[in-house]
Amino acid sequence: MPSPAAVTGDPFFQRLKALVIESTGMAFYADKDEDLARIVAARLSDTGLSGCARYLELIADPVLGRNEMDALVAELTIGETYFFRHKEQFDALRDIILPEVLARNESSRSLRIWSAGCATGPEPYSVAIMLKRDFGPRIADWHVSIIGTDINQKFLARARDGRYDEWAFRATPDEVRRDCFVQVGRQWQIRPEYKNCVSFQYHNLIRNRFPSLLDNLAGLDIIICRNVVIYFSRETVAQLVPCFHESLVDGGWLVMGHAEPNMELFRDFRTVNTPGAVLYQRTDRAVPAPPPVPKVVLPTPVPLRRPPPPKPMLRPVSRRPEPPRPPAMVRSEGIAAIRALADQGRWAEARAACDTLIAADALDARAHFYRALVSEQLGDLDGCETFLRRAIYLDRHFVLPHYHLGLFLWRRDDAAGAGRSLRNVLTLLQQLPDSHALEDGDAITVEQLRETVGMHLDLIGVS
Repeated sequence: MPSPAAVTGDPFFQRLKALVIESTGMAFYADKDEDLARIVAARLSDTGLSGCARYLELIADPVLGRNEMDALVAELTIGETYFFRHKEQFDALRDIILPEVLARNESSRSLRIWSAGCATGPEPYSVAIMLKRDFGPRIADWHVSIIGTDINQKFLARARDGRYDEWAFRATPDEVRRDCFVQVGRQWQIRPEYKNCVSFQYHNLIRNRFPSLLDNLAGLDIIICRNVVIYFSRETVAQLVPCFHESLVDGGWLVMGHAEPNMELFRDFRTVNTPGAVLYQRTDRAVPAPPPVPKVVLPTPVPLRRPPPPKPMLRPVSRRPEPPRPPAMVRSEGIAAIRALADQGRWAEARAACDTLIAADALDARAHFYRALVSEQLGDLDGCETFLRRAIYLDRHFVLPHYHLGLFLWRRDDAAGAGRSLRNVLTLLQQLPDSHALEDGDAITVEQLRETVGMHLDLIGVS
């Protein structure tokens, strides 16, 4: 294995470092050449490559590059986490945030939480345990969704498996571990009743845009992003914080870690200081009314009887009926209304807006696709699958329903069905140029979606 000194002296090392920071946002390594060189040296040894130039070629390879980047990211990221880490923040979540959110959402009976940078999963599972144990009877019939995301595929696979060593419970009371986990050999497996509301997916905070209804990261009540952005540059964090802000509903909460950057970056939030924790709430805006769902304007019918002639001193006024708007314009305005409602967490109204579009044109694949996304947020999983399959039936070349059906089936533990749907996405993408931005895809390009699909296929464990 080459020495770290040999790697840092490689003329292509700085180019490799720049690529790593650009791809992951980890400015943490900007002044830690020796640490990064040690990781790169290990990867050079494992791959049998002679230097950074060859390693850059491997990462750029369209077939082999993704797997190697996954392996590199697995070494770069820090998975040190455990259940109920930083008790003060969980106390604030239990005593301040959740009571306020549950009271506000009493009519919708839904709760959406995002754990960004979840590593191996103790954080989202800790939230699920708290909800069940402290608020269980109150939310027994609610639709609760906790989404854990990370860029480390190995971490996500372990998170979905839900098995942990003793060390992960060093801040967990014994009765919680006993009641919420089952011992399997020398590990502990989380019980299904604490697992069924938690899902995991790949998401790169730097490269994947959010808020995104299409990635299930919009209209959120709570975002938890602890000990993640400390590895990013201040400029990167300044770009991320407004995205978190826009991903929350009005009144939604952002929970950051202890050592996060200057609080000036969070000036658009209401700051709530508690013992051992600083919380941020989005309360700075009045919720705007979404654009109305448009209706097709038809010409005024010609009257059967002729109207009486006008008075002699008045000139007759010729009034032409308003021409109907093109259907594409009506559909586009309707989709904009649905997305605006979803961003505000007004899911029932978004469903009604979808139904209006479908009633106007039952063959509109886009309307069925958005109806599927909204159905999932409302807890109507059968409806979600039905509308996704209808969208595909109506337009088999519409890429995004295939993609979301794959993710949906994976969340329902149908790995074979998920693999088929995601491979269909790759087949459809072959017909499009890499730089093409997909309609309804939040500006995601063909190349970016292909990379994301590959990540999910690796995570599912199918090829």
